[in-house]
Amino acid sequence: MHVTSEEGEFSFVKLPPVRSTSKHGAHWMSPGELSPELGADGAANGSLDPDTEPDAATVCGVYFVADPDQTIEVTMKQVNVECRTGGLMAFVDGWELNGQYFPGERDHEKPLELRVQEFCAEQTGGPWPAKTGAAASNVWVFRSSQNAALVQYRIPERGSFVLSARFHHNPKPCNVMAEGLAPYYMLRNYGQRRNCTLTALFPAVVSVIALEVGEINESVRYLEIGGSVGLDPSYQLTRASTICGRSRGRMDLDQTILCGTTSVRLISSGRYNNQAMVTMRMADESDLRLATVICEM
Repeated sequence: MHVTSEEGEFSFVKLPPVRSTSKHGAHWMSPGELSPELGADGAANGSLDPDTEPDAATVCGVYFVADPDQTIEVTMKQVNVECRTGGLMAFVDGWELNGQYFPGERDHEKPLELRVQEFCAEQTGGPWPAKTGAAASNVWVFRSSQNAALVQYRIPERGSFVLSARFHHNPKPCNVMAEGLAPYYMLRNYGQRRNCTLTALFPAVVSVIALEVGEINESVRYLEIGGSVGLDPSYQLTRASTICGRSRGRMDLDQTILCGTTSVRLISSGRYNNQAMVTMRMADESDLRLATVICEM
């Protein structure tokens, strides 16, 4: 699992074991640097403990997260991952962990079958099979709907790939993966019937700064705050609170969510232009005694 918030070119190569006391393993090259196990010519010249290498059936991933108001464009420049040996790659519009997705399947504008695009390529057969969206130059370009995207890969024996990542401005962000650095986050439905979620993969203290959601006496549009064990809060969110209405001034409603995943979910019918401003910071020891929700970790 490789998590990055950087743009640039990334490459990965896996070589099979050789008959010696040394093992060639899996190596990363990130923007502006070479993996320490790779020489300047790209040849492996170091050793890697075989116990640290992933199992042949292991699915690994490059997890991208950008600023809240950005989307991620991934260009697959080279793919040398053999289909016949069980190799496979996939682009995911969002993140996936343990079979759950962010944004949740119920909240994303696209069905899951359109969010996950799989591909592979034979060494001697040229690029992967052409499909809708494939460019004539054999370069594939994928783009996320929010500030989170994932490239998954399974390489049982040997293979390599090169990809580049670019971030673009998103004029109407809805679902946001919190990187923990923004001073505040805005959740807006822009008058549409859509659910928008702010999610952080850590226990957090959430503070609602301002709120403009539906009418006070209508519960079909609301802001729910809580935590969960998995990545998709729409299925198993343990709620700390459910609020609606309009704030008159700063609210500063603090809630401590001691769960593996913290989420703020704006649920909208489309009849109102809903919005909420919240802050989210990582919880520390001083927040433990004020926990609003505690999940099994």
